[in-house]
Amino acid sequence: MRLCIDYAKRYTPLVLFCLITKTLASFAELAIPEILAIIIDDAVPTGDMGRVWALGGLMLGFALLTFLLNVISNRFSARASGRLARDIREDLFKKTLALSAADCDRIGTSSLTSRLTSDTYNVSSFFGRLIRMGVRAPIMTVGGVILTLFIDWRLSLVLIGVLPLIFLVVYKITVKSIPIYKDEQRILDTVVTKVDETAKGIRVVKALSKEEYEREQFHKRSDALAEREIEAGSLMAATKPLTDLILNGGFCLVVLLGYLLSMHYGISMSGKLLAFMTYFTIILNSMIMMTRTFVQLSRMTASSMRIKEILDIDTSSDTSPPEQAQASSADDDGGAYIEFDNVTFSYNKTNPDISDITFKLSKGQTLGIIGATGSGKSTLISLLLGLYAPDSGKILVDGESITEMSPEKRRSLFGVAHQHDFIPEGDIRGTVGFMRDIGDEDILRAIRMARAEEIVLQKEGGLSSPVNTGGTNLSGGQKQRLLIARAIAGENPIVILDDSSSALDFKTDSEVRAGLLSLEGATKVIVSQRISSVMSADLILVLKEGRVIGRGTHSELLSYCEEYSDIARVQLGL
Repeated sequence: MRLCIDYAKRYTPLVLFCLITKTLASFAELAIPEILAIIIDDAVPTGDMGRVWALGGLMLGFALLTFLLNVISNRFSARASGRLARDIREDLFKKTLALSAADCDRIGTSSLTSRLTSDTYNVSSFFGRLIRMGVRAPIMTVGGVILTLFIDWRLSLVLIGVLPLIFLVVYKITVKSIPIYKDEQRILDTVVTKVDETAKGIRVVKALSKEEYEREQFHKRSDALAEREIEAGSLMAATKPLTDLILNGGFCLVVLLGYLLSMHYGISMSGKLLAFMTYFTIILNSMIMMTRTFVQLSRMTASSMRIKEILDIDTSSDTSPPEQAQASSADDDGGAYIEFDNVTFSYNKTNPDISDITFKLSKGQTLGIIGATGSGKSTLISLLLGLYAPDSGKILVDGESITEMSPEKRRSLFGVAHQHDFIPEGDIRGTVGFMRDIGDEDILRAIRMARAEEIVLQKEGGLSSPVNTGGTNLSGGQKQRLLIARAIAGENPIVILDDSSSALDFKTDSEVRAGLLSLEGATKVIVSQRISSVMSADLILVLKEGRVIGRGTHSELLSYCEEYSDIARVQLGL
């Protein structure tokens, strides 16, 4: 509820206008049964048709006024709830961009997706209903009770007696439903995950004829979600029948009491009973509205807790290192541009994924990293980029700890191309420039260095040629060359190629590496499983199971590192 209030403050005038129009509409609607009672009990018995027509016209006027005010209020409440949903989504997306890699790993992509979509919808939907019904339902209920007191206080006592029972039923059911809805949203995350991974891997699924297996996996998660939805729905479904039972029971008592009063006192109760039953119906409908609002309150509470969980994450330092990982660069000798000093890191904080990594690289040099799958190559790159903080040791760039730099400075250091990188929908210019202020000449220069100029020449639109989301209209080699061009187009001081030439043939790979030689002053880090990609590097690290088992130049490693020699023997025929 607090989340709704915080965002609703941004639209206070709009919300107040909706509440005022709803209040006026409610008062206008409450006046109609009272006028009806006067017509039946006072005007009709006297035969004064002029008064009947006048009061009838007044009733019609109040009905039209109620309709007009409700339409206006509902339109503006829709506008307010839509804007609130937009603001929550934008803040959530902004926070998502600021999350550290560790936070994204912990929360999960599917959970972030469902919080941006279904959770945001639940909150905005409740907010819209709250504006429409949050004022109208209480006014109609309380106003109806007060007006029934003026009609006949004895009949009103029956109505007043049943209201606490209804509130007790609604409260009990709402309290029980909140944890169910929260668990339902958690299971929805797993459904989104399965849909996402199946869509991304649909070619593999079809190639291996695993459609039935994927259907079974989705069915398990969908079935679990359905069970929670049924449980929540069954619980909330009891709300309306129970409240109807209590109110209709009270309604029967009102009719019986009215009959007894008429028989005992000999008074005419026709108009009063009709007006009272009308108010009773109004109150009944208002109570139904409130119970539905409480149903949405349960969903909204669970969803707002999940949204707040993301918004409350501290991203002021997105790689907050543990105390032992903090290190001053004052004791550094100043000779290295990039330095890893006894760096150890673990994703799950139990078994280290990399251990005791130590090396130094001077400005303008090239570092090659080679090793088998799972040896820790990409983890080392993630630490250098500052996506994670080391558990121990220090990482320095130009004498400054990478974990102590501002995010803006740290990100300006690197141009990066990963093996399977992000390609948004757009064109070749946008893919290489990627929202940076880079002119066409610099983009073309980077494309030539990445040996991707024939991609531009083959396309009819040149740099404006369309690129689909994920580069689905490009070959694997074309995508990787454009990604390499994107990494070097920004002229960052450090260029990282993380296995980004795996889809290139050896000739093109060689040409790309030759093009990188023209990057004057840039320090290059090349991760690969190919000897040919790293053999000309100034320093080569050989990783195995998260540890450096060899370091040196190509010729040095051939002389003493058996692992490196074996790879060279297989790949180069040495």
